[in-house]
Amino acid sequence: MPSFKYPISLVIGIALLSLLVTLIAAAPLVTPYDPVKQQASERLEKPSLEHPLGTDRFGRDLLSRVLYGGKTTLLASFLALGATLLIGLIAGLAAGLFQGSILDVMIMRLVDVLLAFPFMVLAMVIAALFGTSFVHLLIAVVSVWWVSFARLTRSVVLRAKQETSFAAARVLGASSATLIWKELLPKAIGPVLVLATFELGSLMLSIAALSFLGLGSKPPAPEWGSMLADGRDHFMQAPHILLGPALFIMLTVLACNLIGEGMRDRLDPYERSEL
Repeated sequence: MPSFKYPISLVIGIALLSLLVTLIAAAPLVTPYDPVKQQASERLEKPSLEHPLGTDRFGRDLLSRVLYGGKTTLLASFLALGATLLIGLIAGLAAGLFQGSILDVMIMRLVDVLLAFPFMVLAMVIAALFGTSFVHLLIAVVSVWWVSFARLTRSVVLRAKQETSFAAARVLGASSATLIWKELLPKAIGPVLVLATFELGSLMLSIAALSFLGLGSKPPAPEWGSMLADGRDHFMQAPHILLGPALFIMLTVLACNLIGEGMRDRLDPYERSEL
């Protein structure tokens, strides 16, 4: 019986994430309601055909707020992932290529310090110094999250430097830029991309957690974490308020983890899991 060319987890994860992104991108077509417009006469309504996820304490349609809020959460997650990936790759390549140098020591000691520093405390310090905003939320996340990419990249580079092709390129007089571009980066990009898919889910959870604590976008702008915080006071009276954002967070993180598992199975046959 022929086997799938791609791991089933990768296919399911991509399909689920594509569906969620399509719904969020097509929010104006999916729901006709303004996500910030208040309707006091419709507050805390239960799910119905008119409001599939119900309404919040201000009478705002929850489906609209979940979909529009997904744009903010996903945008923040992808921007943070791109920035951390870039910084981590550059730092890891530099540290690995110049192993034992002052540059390597400085980068790895900084990594050790950031790994020991509580992430939430750093985010709160940044918020206290500069105020709460979307940009400051990204700064707080990126300033810590790049270290895992740097450590992984450095370990891959150190292993790649032991290979014959790298030694041959160095003997032939290849420059540092050529060594990075031709020998090291191609070997590092696969493991780093696998890590990135797993980290994307964790990033979304962290961004939602910071928004839940009030460190993200300011009301009435919708955001999944802030929506959970806004609805917790009315959970006993109207539990449906938390259903929408919680469900979308869970499904998005699940899709990212499935994609990560599928990419690991696809790119690393030695760690292939049972499908």
